[in-house]
Formats: sequence, C-alpha cells, structure tokens
Amino acid sequence: MPELPEVEQVRISLLPHIKGKTICKMEVRLPRIIKHPAVPDFIAGVEGKTVTDVRRKGKYLVMMLDDGHYILAHLRMTGAFLVLPQDCLEPPYAKICFSMTGGMNLWFTDIRTFGTLCLCGADDPWQDEGYTGLGPEPLSPEFTEEYLKKRLKKSHQMVKCFLLDQHKIAGLGNIYADEALALAGIRPTRYTDKLTPKQIRSLYEAANQVIAQGLRNHGTTFRNYQDADGQMGNNKEFLMVYGRKDMPCKKCGAILKQIKVAGRGSVYCPHCQK
Repeated sequence: MPELPEVEQVRISLLPHIKGKTICKMEVRLPRIIKHPAVPDFIAGVEGKTVTDVRRKGKYLVMMLDDGHYILAHLRMTGAFLVLPQDCLEPPYAKICFSMTGGMNLWFTDIRTFGTLCLCGADDPWQDEGYTGLGPEPLSPEFTEEYLKKRLKKSHQMVKCFLLDQHKIAGLGNIYADEALALAGIRPTRYTDKLTPKQIRSLYEAANQVIAQGLRNHGTTFRNYQDADGQMGNNKEFLMVYGRKDMPCKKCGAILKQIKVAGRGSVYCPHCQK
C-alpha cells in the first residue's frame, strides 16, 4: 500500500498536470470505487469544475475544486493516478477517467480495486471518518517527541501496532514502520508503555528520518507503485529490513527474521533490535 512518501510523490507529479484544469467529462467503470455520494451525484458534482490545488494528508490525496468541494482519494493497495494525452491508449486496469482541458486524461487505475474516491466539502455534512480522525504525521509541527511519548505511555500494545494506527500517527504503513523500528533498534513486539525515554527519542527521530528518506527517493516501489508520470520510486535500495527476510542485517550481519504482528509481516534484526 502506498504510504506517505509515495502519496506525496503522486501529489507532486499530479500538480503541474491538473492544477488549473477543468474536468470536462467523467467516466466511471467500477461504481463501487466511488464511496460518496452516489455515482450520478459524484459525476454531476465534478464535471465542469476546475482543480485549484492538489494536497495530501497522511495517505489521502485531496484535489480541491473551485466550488469548495474536494475529491478525496485513497489509493489503498494498488490504486494509481496516471496522466496521459487523450490520444494515447488507456492504461491497464483503468477504472475511472477524468477528461481534462488541455487535452489530457486523468486515469484512476487499480488492480486489486480497493481504492476509493469521495466528493466532500461545501454544504455536504458527510465526512470520511478515516480522514477526519488522522493523527499528526512525521515531519509536521504537531508530531513532537512529547506527543509521541504521551501516546506511547497511554497505550499498552506492541509498538508495531501503534505505528500502524493512523489515528495516532498518519502516513506510516508496513514499510516505514519496520524501517523506523530498525533504525531505532526496537523490536516490533516491544510494548509501548515499556519503552525507555531513550528508546522513545530514538523512535521519534527514526520515524522522521525514514519518512524524509522516502520523500527524497520518490517513494518505494516493489510491484505496482508509480507516480502520475508512470515513474517508479527508488527508495527500495536504501531499506534496512523491509523486504529483506533471511538476508544479512546491514548493521551487524545477523540474518533478518520475519514474524507476524497484527497480521502483518514484520522484518527485524534479532541482534540490533531489542
């Protein structure tokens, strides 16, 4: 699933293509991707509207429209936005098409079809609970060491589960949670209220560091992730543990192990992470 760095790269790549462009026509081929409102109302609400900005919060993309509404998109596992000239062949797994002024199509593709789009804002009181309940994200002013310390101490759960909870920290998923724990030297199964002040500081610094690295490297591509220009991220080569089960630790040479935490595969170094 694309995480904060990947969604941010999609935002950056989308912005020059669609900001200031008007949605002339919309085609929906898989109605269940539209979470709110009903498909006819969604189409009526976006056709003729101009995109004024593309923003991001956590793992959500937010396309602002000139009438006060916004398109809220969550890519989930394999969703992607691609911008192509209208005379090009449509991309594989195309599910939604926005025909834009300027001769471009904005395609939403999705292999596993778990992605969602909503039309929100203006006088519509409906809200996406996942979006409105997001916690602060790494590198933001709200994400402080003191905030993290208070939330960790109030919880009693394995630290990997804590990091994956978007209500506590927005934007982290399996990749960057494993990477942050590896950098901080903390096992995924350690309980949050048992972490020492030194470990909390290390985790705070590590969460910021791995997100910053992912942003610099345009995200992590393993299978399907690509930005709006079809470009892949190159952060994979910089990862310490994720996707490296049974390979040697880059710090100490010990063989990395994988366990299940909250149903998710978690890779760690049994020597470096305590």
